[in-house]
Parts: sequence; C-alpha cells; structure tokens
Amino acid sequence: MPNGPSFWFDTRIYLAVAAALLVIIVFYNPYVAILGAILLGALYFYGHERHIQQQKALSSYLYSMTHNIEQGSSHALKNLPLVMIIVDRTGRLFWYNDVLTEWFDEEIKVGHSILGLCPSLPLEKNWGKSGQEIFCADDKYYQIIYKPVDYAADDIELMIFYISDITTSEKVKVKSLDAAPVMVTIQIDNYDDVLQGLSENQRTSVLGEVNKLLAAWVTENEAVLKKYADDMYLAVFNRQQLNKCLQEKFDILDKVRAIHVGNKIPVTLSMGVAADEPSVAMLGERAQAGLDLALGRGGDQVAVHLNGKLQFYGGKAKAVEKNTRVKARIVAQALREIIDDADIVLVMGHNNEDFDSLGAAIGVAAMVRQLGKYIRIVVSHPGVSLSKLKEILGDNEEYQEIFITQAEALALITPRTLVFVVDVHHPELTAAPELLAKVDRIVVIDHHRRSEAFIINPLLVYLEPSASSTCELVTELLMYFDDYFNLNKLDATALYAGIVVDTKQFAVQSGVRTFDAAAYLRRAGADPALVRQMFRSDLETIKARAEILNQAEMLLDGVVVADCPPNIKNAQIVASQVADMLLNIEGVRVSFVLFALDEGVGVSARSNGDINVHVIMEELGGGGHQTVAGAQVRKSSIQEVKHRVIELSAQYIEESGQNESNSTTRG
Repeated sequence: MPNGPSFWFDTRIYLAVAAALLVIIVFYNPYVAILGAILLGALYFYGHERHIQQQKALSSYLYSMTHNIEQGSSHALKNLPLVMIIVDRTGRLFWYNDVLTEWFDEEIKVGHSILGLCPSLPLEKNWGKSGQEIFCADDKYYQIIYKPVDYAADDIELMIFYISDITTSEKVKVKSLDAAPVMVTIQIDNYDDVLQGLSENQRTSVLGEVNKLLAAWVTENEAVLKKYADDMYLAVFNRQQLNKCLQEKFDILDKVRAIHVGNKIPVTLSMGVAADEPSVAMLGERAQAGLDLALGRGGDQVAVHLNGKLQFYGGKAKAVEKNTRVKARIVAQALREIIDDADIVLVMGHNNEDFDSLGAAIGVAAMVRQLGKYIRIVVSHPGVSLSKLKEILGDNEEYQEIFITQAEALALITPRTLVFVVDVHHPELTAAPELLAKVDRIVVIDHHRRSEAFIINPLLVYLEPSASSTCELVTELLMYFDDYFNLNKLDATALYAGIVVDTKQFAVQSGVRTFDAAAYLRRAGADPALVRQMFRSDLETIKARAEILNQAEMLLDGVVVADCPPNIKNAQIVASQVADMLLNIEGVRVSFVLFALDEGVGVSARSNGDINVHVIMEELGGGGHQTVAGAQVRKSSIQEVKHRVIELSAQYIEESGQNESNSTTRG
C-alpha cells in the first residue's frame, strides 16, 4: 500500500461495509446474499486489478519523468554558456562542465591545474571570498562569480567559479570609454619671465617654437588645440589618447623645457587634465582646478583628474622666482583689511614647528600688533625650536603668554576670529587641526608646492613655491603692510632665522628677493649672533650625527641613504641636519635619512638640485621643495621604506636620463 490515503483504499472500505451488510442479509434471504457476495467478489477483483495497472502506469511515468529531468539537468549543467569549475587553493580541478573543454583545445582532466590553462585567473587574491570580478586574458574579457564550497570531503577547501565570456560587451564598453572626451587647459606658467628682455624677433621665435611643439603634440594625439590668450590654450582629445599621454608621462613638458632663447630661462608648461566626468561643464571645472593646482605646486607639471583621483606628472624644473612684488603688495593690503575686521587673531604653523614656521608666526603677530588686535600663536607641543626661540625672546612683555595650546585656542574662538596658517597648507599637518573646523575666516601663507589635500575654503591664499621660506614671504608682506611699520629686533631675528634655516645659510633656494628680504631684516636689527646661538647643538646631538654618518650607504648615481638609530633624542631634527651634511660629500647628488616615528617612519630628503626630491617624497605621501623635502610613512618599517626610497630614486634617475637623451636628440 502506498504511503497516505488513496482511491483504492477508500474503495476497499466501501466493499467491507457492503460485505458486512451481506452477512446481515444472509439471515433474511440467503439467495440474495449469495448473489450479492458473487457481485462483491467480482467488484473486488476488478478494482484490485485496476489498481495494480494504475500503479504500474504511475511508476513508469514517474521513472520516465525523473530520468528525463536528470538527463535534462545534467545536460543543462554541462552545456550552460559559461564555465563552471570547482578547484582547490592550488588551482587543481575537482569538477568542471563541458564548456571548459570547448574553450580550450587542450586535453583537460580532473586533477589538472586551471592556472595552466588560464594563468591570469585571479584565484589567490579571491580565495575564501565571495564576489565577482572582470579580468582580461589573451585579448578576451571574462566575468567571474566565485564563492567557497560549503561542504567538501576530507576537509579540503574548495571554491566554485562561474566564468562567462563578456568580450563582446566589454569591447563595446572599452571602445565607448576610449571615445569619451578629455579636456586640457594649458598655460605657459613663466610667460612674462621668459620673454622679459628679449627682442621682438626672439619673442616671436620662442612663442613660435612653443606653438609648433604643441601643434605637433595635439596632431600626434588626434586632438584639437585652441589658443585663447597669449599664454593660455585649450585642448580636447579622447580617452584613448590620454592613456597614451599617461604612458609617455606627458613628455611634451620635456620638449618645451628644452627651448632656450635669449635670457636662457627655460619655457615651462602647466596643464590641468580632466576625464571621466558626467558632463562637459564638469570637465571644464576639473581641468581649470587641475591647472590652478599645477601652478600652485610651482608649475612645469600636469595635474590629471582621472577616475575620481588626482595624479601628477612632471614638476622637475625649479620654480622660477618672480621678478615683481606686485602680488606681495596686493596681498599685504588685503591682509590689513582682513585683520582690521577681526577681534581675535590666531596664528599656527605645522606640527613639530621649525624656525621657519615659528618665525613666520612671529612676523604675522607683528602685523596684528601694529593694528592693536589680540594675537596668540598656537603651537603643537614644546619642541627644540620653540624652546630656543623662547630663550631669545626672554622676558619681553610683548611675548609673554603669546604661545598657547590647541585647547586654549578653542576656548578663545569668537564669530570674528581670524586664523593664519603659515608654512603648511595640509589641514592634517597643522599644529591644531580642530581649529580649522571651528573657524570660517582662514588665511594661508606658504612656500611649499601645493598638494591635493588643502585647507577648505580659505579666505585668502598666498602660496609661492619659488620663495625660499615662509619667513621670506611674510617679510615681503611686512614691507608693504604699513608705511609707518617698525619691526623690532626680536621679530626681525626670528624671521631671519627662518630664512637662514630653510636656505641652509643662503646656499639653496636663494634668489634676489631672498637677499632683499634678508637685507630688510638686517636693517630692522636682525642679529646673526642670536641666530647662531639658536642653531647651537649639544654634545649628544653631535654624537648622534656622527653615528648616522658612520653607517651611511653610498649607492649608484650619487644617492646616499642612512638610518637614524633608535632612541635618539630629537630624531627628526638630527635626521634633517645629517641629510644636509651628506650633500657636502663629493659626488653626492641626493641624500635620504630615515628615522623612526611612533606609528611609522620619517624621511628627510635633500638634493643638490639635479634630482627633485619633492617628486620622490610625494610618492610616499610627503612633499616639500625640489631640494628639500620629507615624508612620514605610517605602519611601515625602516627597511621597507628604505627599499621604496631606493627604488623611487632609481626610477626617477632613469626617467630623467631618458628625457635628457631625447632632448639631446631633438637638438
């Protein structure tokens, strides 16, 4: 009897009831009972036979249906238009469907390695995960969906991969992306300086050569170029050509820089490039923002907005010192109005302040005192530079309680508080980052190349990468701030110390305006003897320098790398001093000194000018100038960072050598 009630089961109940009735009828009429029994028996045997036939037919139907479903499922599973494989961590096949054999001509068996057939399959990086990914192999595109197998015998870890060929749709997508528009804004960033003092023929020759090179560049890249000002151009080309320019690292910069006419100042270009934006208007905004950023970083470089990220190329030429102080005069006049409208002024530099940061803050404080406003300088924490500066300032009444902490500064904030940020523009590197979020009126004065991270919505920005120091910029502002301004001796000495320390005693990054600023400070009473007193080192520091120098490693192409031993007091300062000293060694072009930090490794980098250490340090998340730069690398060991520094230096030198070779060939 099959499980559960059935029609035959119900029929037999009815027959049993009828049999019981026949037994009763026997007592009244046996003949009728016998006839009824014969009919009842016939019905029983007929019903039983019909039930057996129906069961056989049902079993035959179920068997046929199950067999067909199994065959159909097996056929569908093996012939899906995608590959299904089950593999272990090494790529060994445990199961696969027939489509895999159709994709590859080779003989495939269980136990073979899928990586032998498709080495680019991203097996290792996705092991144990669930997700999907697109990868390319042999000019074809594949989409994979992967997940671990829930149960595997013998405790073997297995994963199943569903792989589909999406070459057709992906190539259409790539073709569409390659045809997407790219907007480029171009500027000759030293136009006035290059043409100054040239004859009309020489000017025409220079601009003609620039136009010729740009025209050849856009023709090569199937682009359109439009000149809309004497020194401004707009170019439009497609995404595919941008990829080519990225591979060539915008060598048009090197070609234009090779132009030398008359005054021997090289012509340099800056570009802002924008791609992958939803509208042409957004492309224009991004391209202009990229150009502004490239100019803010000193020019001779390209800022590329791509896939939501910002990339920089070039930046190898020195920032050209501006011959005019018109901007300084305009900024000084604007600062006077801004300060006059504030009731409290706070000044801060970068974390772990140096003499340039502190000197610039003292200079700004002098401006504020001239207008009779409340002024305080916010410092991160007591350091060597701050301690030495306080010794020089002594008990002078003007400087009593002028230095405060971030907590004290936050307590002083009012709706009309003005904050000056000097010698830094990266919000996270300031002495009091929380202060920036609490104040709407912010002024930035800095001489470092502009980085992607910048203080949001500053009221005024005075950023000049060509300047030797922030103290030089502040000194020029003081010259135009007030006709009756008298700088006292201590203010002048603090500013002078900042210039001296950043120029390495006027040996690097020192232009005409640097010496003009120094002369102004000397006339105001800056005392070199006090500056030398501030720079004196104790015996422990001298020994630490000697220990670092003793284990410095001289590499190829004039590269020197040294490690700062652990537990050295003021390691950052000592490292920067040793980096300067290493440049005095014969044949050294660039020096790197690494030192331990609480959460990583710091790097002090110096160059004689042949190698742009700013570009190298930027790859590590740092920055600075062409000859002086640094970086702080989080969650890394000294050996890891050292290997990376050596690798980046070799790469930079190799690329520079190729550019020089190409320039020579063109000449």
